[in-house]
Amino acid sequence: MKVHKLYVRDEYLEMIKSGEKRIEVRVAYPQLKGIKPKDKILFNNEVPAEVISVKKYETFRQVLREEPIEKIFPDKPSFEQAVKRFHNMYPKWKENRYGVIAIKFRLLRPRRE
Repeated sequence: MKVHKLYVRDEYLEMIKSGEKRIEVRVAYPQLKGIKPKDKILFNNEVPAEVISVKKYETFRQVLREEPIEKIFPDKPSFEQAVKRFHNMYPKWKENRYGVIAIKFRLLRPRRE
């Protein structure tokens, strides 16, 4: 089991904390290729989660066709708006070169002191 530190924009961190966002989608950079079920994620050094599953896709469009958009973007943008959001975060050449991964996760309760 490995711990992966992932950073997300503040608005997405709030959606993760509230439990609305359950799938993190990213370009499949080499350092993310080893992520697997049972690994832990620490979002922004403060929100712990456990990986449930990891699925590889060729494009963001493919992810959005196969995964529920509201689990990725809880504010429920249209399909095209969601694609545009990804392309605003990642240049298209990175998507083409590395592919995309969808990481399903569940929040972990912080330890009580």
